[in-house]
Formats: sequence, C-alpha cells, structure tokens
Amino acid sequence: MDGILILTDQKEVLYANDRARRVLQQLNQNQSLIELVPGEIWHVCQSLIHSRNLFPEQQWLIESEIFTDSSAFHIRVRWLKLESFEHSCLLITIEDRHQAIRNMAIEESERYGLTPREKEVWVLHRMGYTYKQTALELHITPNTVKKHMKNIYVKQKS
Repeated sequence: MDGILILTDQKEVLYANDRARRVLQQLNQNQSLIELVPGEIWHVCQSLIHSRNLFPEQQWLIESEIFTDSSAFHIRVRWLKLESFEHSCLLITIEDRHQAIRNMAIEESERYGLTPREKEVWVLHRMGYTYKQTALELHITPNTVKKHMKNIYVKQKS
C-alpha cells in the first residue's frame, strides 16, 4: 500500500496514513522532528505550486524518486480539491520501490511455482542483488544461486 499525504500549500499536514508516517519518520531520521515534511518531498511540492502559478489553467502531476541508503521512494504530487477547504491541497502518494519490487517478485514466484528457496533467490535477484550478494544474504554459495536461477528460468519458459 502506498503512503498517502495531504498538505496545504503552506506545508501544513492535513492527513497522513500509517505508511506515509513511517516513510516520513525514515526520511526525517537526521532532521528535527519539527520539520515533519522532509525537504526532498517539499521540493517536489514547491515545483507543483510554482507550475500552477505559471500555468493556472493546466492540471499537473509531478513525479520524483528519492533514494536513501536503504530505500527508494517514488513520489507523485498533484492538486486535490477538498470541499471543506477554500484552496486546493497537495495530494502526495509515496511508493516504496523496494517493497513494490519485492511484491512483484513474490507474485511471479507463485505464478511460476517456485520452491521457497527459489522464491528467496528470485526476490533478491529482482531487487538487484548480484549472485555473490544473494549468496551472502542466504548463506549459500554463488554456484548454488546460479543453479537456482537456472531452475527459475526453466520454470519461467514452461
């Protein structure tokens, strides 16, 4: 599930679901808690605000990627009109790219009928791990990873 965040154009948080709160905490680790909306996300919001000032008759959606040491997030920002507010608000969706890739790999492993170990190897492969990194993560040899990958490719073709 994506994180959902609704802000005013003055950076006031109107709504944040649990997933969005977790992402905000993760991105705010090195900042004061007073600054709830991380600068990386607010910068994308400011771009949308600026585009509305330049092109008031057009609808815009701005997307960006945010990378940290351990995560990657896909951010989408667009305007949202709420009946209870005079001015439009900013709707921000935050997708954890690593979780999305992991979910896709799990679905693929079920579709191909992979064994539990092949599933582990496939998830790490889809997340961009090398054979050597996968071997270290799963405490197996790189040759075993290679063998599992060959079996996975055979199952995909059938």
